[in-house]
Amino acid sequence: MHRYLPLVLIVGLLIAFRAIGSHFAETLPNFQPLAALFFCGALLAPGWRGFALPLGIWAITFPMGIGHTSSPAVFLTTLLAIIAVFFLGKSLSNRKFPTLLAGSALGALVFHLITCGASWLGDPLYAKTLTGLYQSVWAGPAASEIPSWIFLRNLMAANVLFTGLFLLSRMSLPSIARVPAPAPALAKIR
Repeated sequence: MHRYLPLVLIVGLLIAFRAIGSHFAETLPNFQPLAALFFCGALLAPGWRGFALPLGIWAITFPMGIGHTSSPAVFLTTLLAIIAVFFLGKSLSNRKFPTLLAGSALGALVFHLITCGASWLGDPLYAKTLTGLYQSVWAGPAASEIPSWIFLRNLMAANVLFTGLFLLSRMSLPSIARVPAPAPALAKIR
């Protein structure tokens, strides 16, 4: 049972953040730790499971968040961004707490830059100039009441908070931080 506690923890945290983000969508737009889910997934399980588990959790909790499935290009861009964040988490997986928090913030920035860069390339609202790129990454569409930097700020806050809670809970429960493999049975001595 102890080996499943980190998975239960990450699912519980994601559901809580999804509920908070959905409930306060007007005051806290994009307060969703999607990037942190994959960043922490890289810390949670080795190999392909570190990506498959967060992907499954994301799919299960998708209706609770604000998702973009109407466009295959947007979905593929989001997938590319979460893959990049996952590999960032893998590259930092043996680091200390402060580095992991900074990595989570960097993951949010990477996610934001990839998704906003794709919007700049594909959305006719943005001029295909450096000014248009700036508008996509920082200011947002001209008709938008909320600038893009607010979405980045809230994504970073949610990611750092999610990662911090995940790491603190793993530290406070050392028996689940790294579940050892069962010891092989010893042969009976005659």
